[in-house]
Amino acid sequence: MPPPRDTNPSAYQEVFVNELRARRDIAGLSRNKVAAALGCTPQWLAKVETFEKAPSEGLADDLDTYFQTGGMFRRLWEKHQEARKHGLIPSGFRPLAEMEPEVTQFSMFAPLLVPGLFQTEENARLVFLAEQRADKAEQLLAVRMERQSLLAKADPPLVFLLIREAVIRDLHPEIREGQCKRLLDLAAEQNVSIQVIPSKARVFQGSGFQVLSFNDSADVVYVDGAGGNGQMVTDLAEVRRLTILFNMIRSAALAAEESGELIRTIMEST
Repeated sequence: MPPPRDTNPSAYQEVFVNELRARRDIAGLSRNKVAAALGCTPQWLAKVETFEKAPSEGLADDLDTYFQTGGMFRRLWEKHQEARKHGLIPSGFRPLAEMEPEVTQFSMFAPLLVPGLFQTEENARLVFLAEQRADKAEQLLAVRMERQSLLAKADPPLVFLLIREAVIRDLHPEIREGQCKRLLDLAAEQNVSIQVIPSKARVFQGSGFQVLSFNDSADVVYVDGAGGNGQMVTDLAEVRRLTILFNMIRSAALAAEESGELIRTIMEST
């Protein structure tokens, strides 16, 4: 798909564009001549230079080759991508997104939605489209799919997920089968445990939360909030209290094998 309209350029994008303009001017090159050399249209290059379009990865590499800049445009593009993704993530959710790569164990309680790290692309898109324009939804989707790569790294974190039965049963029919299959596939991994909290269980905690554990620092807890406005809890006493709460909820959940059977039953009834 074409680059989205960029109405809020990052500082790195501004430097990228300023460098492009400056190098054209110093060399006495018209936009048409540079576009012809790069194999793009002058109209598209003009949109990059006026911030109507974001620069692409290919443009960055081509400019480095053409102006022999030793990878400068590529580095600016990469920094812009990092800044863009950071800006897309709601401020209340950013601490969690920044910590995730260092987490060695997640203990998640999900009473309302399948957690983002477990969502299929189709499910995540459905969630984002409920609140966002289509173009922003696709950008947020790309960020979410990239976050999920931590589950596939060489030394992945341990993940213990407690999810309400109602969350799985209430999945939209269009995505239910695929989402159930992803949950079953992940549950088959040695580092992932998924337990379903049956509808009859007396669990009344309404807010989702995650206990995050690390190799070299104390546990913290992320508590979900509406619109990505969650909060990070670092107070040791509160973290301990929420860890105990997680274990109490876990005692009401089905065993992993029974949970898998229930998920499969829901999937096959689609």
